[in-house]
Amino acid sequence: MMLSSPATSSRVYALLKDDILRGRFAPRTTLIERSLADDYGTSVTPIRNAASQLVGERLLSLHAGGGYEIPNVGVAELRDLYFWHGQLVRSALNPKRIDAKPAVQLIIDPLPELTTPISIATATARLFSAIAAVSSSSELACAVASAGERLSVARLREPAVLNGVADELRAVQALTVRGQWSDLVRSIWAYHRRRQRRVIEIAAAVGSPHRDDPPY
Repeated sequence: MMLSSPATSSRVYALLKDDILRGRFAPRTTLIERSLADDYGTSVTPIRNAASQLVGERLLSLHAGGGYEIPNVGVAELRDLYFWHGQLVRSALNPKRIDAKPAVQLIIDPLPELTTPISIATATARLFSAIAAVSSSSELACAVASAGERLSVARLREPAVLNGVADELRAVQALTVRGQWSDLVRSIWAYHRRRQRRVIEIAAAVGSPHRDDPPY
């Protein structure tokens, strides 16, 4: 991907982050600033600025030999991420935090055709961000988005391990649109628990090896 003119740091940041979230780079892939600059048609400085920001978001890590690396999500970390994301979303649905404005239901856009892993992963991120928006806490909404971004690679692999992921997502969306918060909390608990139980298989699909990690 080459840009016709030098890109600003924010532009490069958006492009690089999108490529990471879409799984362009496999876990443990080393990214070199000069190579990225050539790829994105810019100088090293915007790449360095963007990469530093993504390190802060834990979507990149510093590589011991120089450059950056796509983090490897192991079984234990992936299990923790699913648990943490679920806790955050359910916390956003605490009755004391829910914004009573009925307009909140209008922010839930119809789900697109969920026929590919990337369409499912993208719709999942948008749906959970919309659900978190019912909370009066902007910090919770940001935390849900951040945890979801770190789950993006796993979400791309979930359809290879779990049956009916698209239908599961549509069911969560339907409860959200209807404002059935208690049923939604139970559905979200089941959603995350299902992934925690299959976390070894999902991690393997992502390419993360595990050593004698017992089923959850």
